[in-house]
Amino acid sequence: MSENEAAKKILRSVLQSAKDGVPLNRLQSECKALCGEDIPLQKLGYPNLGKYVQSIPSVVRLENCMGELRCFAAVCEETAHIAELVAKQKRPKNARHAPQVTVRVKRSDSSMFDENPPAEASVLHRPESRPYNVELVQSRISKILLKYCSGLWISRLSEVYSLQFDQQLHPQVLIDVEKWTSICVVEKMSSKLNSRHVIYPALPASATPRSPARSSAVAPQAPLCSNVAVDSGGDGNAGQTLPSARLKQKVQPLAPTWTSPASTNAPSPPSSNPGPDKSSSNSAHGSPSPPLVIPAEVRRRLKELLNKCTKGLWVSALPKLYMETYKTTFPEYILDNLSLLLDICNVEHITTQGKTKVILYCAGPEGMEATRGQGYQRCSLSYGPSGVEIVGPVVPPALRLPTEQYPSVLVTEATSGNTVTVRYVGENYSNTQEAMEAEMLSFYNQNPALRPISKHVIGQLVAVRDEDAGDVTRAQVMEVIPPDKVKVYYVDHGFSATTAGTSLLELHQDYLSSPFQAIAVRLAGLEAFGSHPLLQTSLDNLAVEKVLLMEIIQPSQKNEMPVVVLYDTSQDDDVIINAACLMTLRDTTMNNPLPVNSAYSDVSVTNVSPDGIICCQLPSRGAARLCKLLEKTEAVFMSQTTSESLVSRPFTGKFCLARHEGKWSRVEITKMHGNRVMELLFIDFGVPATVEVTDLREIPPGLLKDITVIPPQVTKCRLADLSHSARDWSPDVLLWVKDAVLGRERCTVKVTGC
Repeated sequence: MSENEAAKKILRSVLQSAKDGVPLNRLQSECKALCGEDIPLQKLGYPNLGKYVQSIPSVVRLENCMGELRCFAAVCEETAHIAELVAKQKRPKNARHAPQVTVRVKRSDSSMFDENPPAEASVLHRPESRPYNVELVQSRISKILLKYCSGLWISRLSEVYSLQFDQQLHPQVLIDVEKWTSICVVEKMSSKLNSRHVIYPALPASATPRSPARSSAVAPQAPLCSNVAVDSGGDGNAGQTLPSARLKQKVQPLAPTWTSPASTNAPSPPSSNPGPDKSSSNSAHGSPSPPLVIPAEVRRRLKELLNKCTKGLWVSALPKLYMETYKTTFPEYILDNLSLLLDICNVEHITTQGKTKVILYCAGPEGMEATRGQGYQRCSLSYGPSGVEIVGPVVPPALRLPTEQYPSVLVTEATSGNTVTVRYVGENYSNTQEAMEAEMLSFYNQNPALRPISKHVIGQLVAVRDEDAGDVTRAQVMEVIPPDKVKVYYVDHGFSATTAGTSLLELHQDYLSSPFQAIAVRLAGLEAFGSHPLLQTSLDNLAVEKVLLMEIIQPSQKNEMPVVVLYDTSQDDDVIINAACLMTLRDTTMNNPLPVNSAYSDVSVTNVSPDGIICCQLPSRGAARLCKLLEKTEAVFMSQTTSESLVSRPFTGKFCLARHEGKWSRVEITKMHGNRVMELLFIDFGVPATVEVTDLREIPPGLLKDITVIPPQVTKCRLADLSHSARDWSPDVLLWVKDAVLGRERCTVKVTGC
């Protein structure tokens, strides 16, 4: 058995027994617990575990769960019955009393890892039974609660205890602490995701019991202290408020103040020097702490960032993004007291696998509700799909868009990338339109006395009778052509035509109650190229008169058209129409022609794939031009102090910038994991990567067209005199080739064939 096959077998063993998957950052340790040693990534020819699991989709399936990449066992025919059994397993009611488990691993290939591997690995899980000093632990927990006096997740108590006192907390304490009512109070916090417990310091006798509905962030009474519960699990140093402090209640939060637990509930006087209270001992002696206030400039900048990051911003990414954008540090005390942000933005807590992360959303109408996939907004009312304002006493209602993420649409017309007309395909839409037109035909046939309209007004809604086809259809007047011709736009079919003025009849008000079945949209990423002739040709060839899938990136706002991405899934490989149209704008003359027997020096090898493809950068006119443009881009970002360059609405196929080896480089997003994590490809290096949305930047508008027209500066090639097979190179061969050529900037390449 080869090392690669043995590694796959161990990964299957680990993942098939994990019903909820295994986080990518823990997969190596889980494998080591099973077989006693790490997976030999270097021998397999991969720099890290993430690259390796991405190369074996038949074994490992990656999913983004609330911002965390998790690994699941890929199901095939041979393992389908195992996956079904694991899925039916019930979760243990009490994980503390897990029995002893011994795992034995037998390997037929002793050379997979080291020369003398251990024969078996044992994993023991048993509760500790040793006693502990109750008084000492109680006094230490009391000190911890003086700091976290507004509550601490009990799941984090052990971590905070060990950090503060350099000693592990006895597991039995987490059970006994609920009985220590003299020093603390434990409350259960329920949410849609799960239930968790929060530990508070014991209240004085005169105080009323706490309740989630009376959080210090929203209650009109002065809070007991200004600190908030902090749970930075998996999120660096990012703190967060309790779930009860979210902006679900529409009450303006008060500026938090500090009051000693032993004192009355009267708020302390405000201080003229707002700032964080770094000392936790003040509360023990009853001295008041000044209220925490966010400076006006920080508030303005934070709103600016959130308006740009419309799909949310991880709190853990906020300090770095703030520094890159405004060239100054973000106030740390705000991260320790997120309740200060409740009048600026929406704070949402995402809990998964016992860890809580915090996302900040813009508090405006494009905040959380616009990004959760709850169904899209209605379209504009005052303009029809033709783009001409509707003239008349009654305006039809807006079309309710489908709630699925990728509805089917028929592209009926494309005048430019900024105006594409589509019509939804489906029973709810097609049947409605057919029924209405059948009723219109019957009505106008039964009323032959209805006369044609004598005066035509641009924007007017009319009924158009087609004598040849015998149909009556709704339309909008676009242009009056003397002497008796009128150009109309068929609002339910999405195209325009010229007809005789005598075929236009008054549209009865009963047929103004149905929405227009055609809508106009803009293609994301093509806004800057307008009616470019090549773009128009591409749309006609790739999209018009075809049924495609559509994803709405930005719902319609007032009289603006929705911004969408179109996908053609009718071929063997899915085609992203937006990206395909963008490719046609590239100037291929900037690349080398690569004639046979030509030689190139100063070639840089940027990537080597297991299938034998070697990515090279050859000297070319495009490479020199791109280098200068990216230097200008770097200068623009260095001089920028706003959030204009942040990518607010990422989508598959988007063309933007990310850092590669410390420099901004062109990338194309290849796959989205939710709204904040995505896979991308550095198109000038042939290198894939996984990043967060805050790592991306828009291309500066002044350089967008010049940067876009340059083709990808990577040439894919294979080694001559080697037979090409469908099988990947062995790990040893792949590692040898990488060591020989990867990163070399002075290679020489000779083209022997194409």
